[in-house]
Amino acid sequence: MQKKAQASGAGAAILVAIITALIVIYILFLPPAEREALLEGNHTSSDGSSVISGNVTLFTENPGRLDYLAQKSIEHTLPSMNLYTKTKAIELESMQSVYVKNAWFDKTTFNITFPIEDFENTDNIQLVFNVKKASGMLMLKLNGYDIYDNELTSANIEPITLQKSLLKEQNTIDVSVSGVGWKFWRTNEYLLENIKMTGSYTDKSNQEAKVVFQVSEAEKDNLDRVYLKFFPECDINKVDKLEVSLNNNQIFSSVPDCGVLRSLEISPHYLLSEENTLIFRTAEGQYLIDNLAVKSDLKEQIYPTYYFELNKTVLDDITDGNINAKLYLLFLDDTEKKQAELTINTHKVGIDTSDREYSLSLNSYVREGNNVIQIKPEQTLDVVEIKLVLEEK
Repeated sequence: MQKKAQASGAGAAILVAIITALIVIYILFLPPAEREALLEGNHTSSDGSSVISGNVTLFTENPGRLDYLAQKSIEHTLPSMNLYTKTKAIELESMQSVYVKNAWFDKTTFNITFPIEDFENTDNIQLVFNVKKASGMLMLKLNGYDIYDNELTSANIEPITLQKSLLKEQNTIDVSVSGVGWKFWRTNEYLLENIKMTGSYTDKSNQEAKVVFQVSEAEKDNLDRVYLKFFPECDINKVDKLEVSLNNNQIFSSVPDCGVLRSLEISPHYLLSEENTLIFRTAEGQYLIDNLAVKSDLKEQIYPTYYFELNKTVLDDITDGNINAKLYLLFLDDTEKKQAELTINTHKVGIDTSDREYSLSLNSYVREGNNVIQIKPEQTLDVVEIKLVLEEK
């Protein structure tokens, strides 16, 4: 008998556990309003009063920043750029005359000093002079290196080119003449006139051009694809490659097709919110960069959407005026203008306020079953909270 009683008690416990599990599953699958009403003790009274007691929050969300973009693409039109290098002849030093001689007991030498102010951009440096008197071997040293040792016979000689590897920012040419040897009665001498140090200077100050443009945070956050467009006017036989960089990221390095509009797709990661720097550069030649633009294709906007359900009992109570379905929005500040469009099911309601809080009764817009609310900003909005509350009247 004792064993039968124990078996009967165990079976009853299992049955209670099964019934409890079924009840829990049933509650979980109830519509949210009915489940909350059941759990919180809300009920339908026989005298027609509210099916809820107190207020019931159907949902609370924190949307955050909602970007407003009026178009699917944004084009930043930028000014034209003119890139060029300019080479001109310059005179580094000039002297009216130089006289050197060499005899047994009389010797005269001369030092020509000259600077090169922009050493990197100065090339083709030459020594030019006329010969008035000439006997013996004329000897020249550049910064201690022998560069010339020759006997001159003509009054005008070809310019003497100085190797750039022997040059520096401050230079000295030592001028002298060879000795007479055993002919002690002779004197070797040179009289040079119209001495000039010449060179070619390349002005590279315009070989690089840059332009700065602004990208909003909303544009940056919604970038899909980015393109750079430009039209290069140039002579393909007279230019070096064109280098283009965006925010220190190289995006082009080649000789473009002159007279042909070029379109480059670049990584959206290269664009920054706020300030962006675009640089064009060439080492040689002339470019006119025209029709310059950066175009951003934007992602399709997805607006915040919220769903909730109302059963027939709750909806009837809203219709009878016992319950008010109230939507509340809390914004970040109470000074800026807030403009947006709310869509409740198929109904559209405009928001235009400077207040930090906004509320709207949804009694005329809700329906039985599934309901949907969507927020479409008409300017960038910071929404701290959105919630829907069923309020007992």
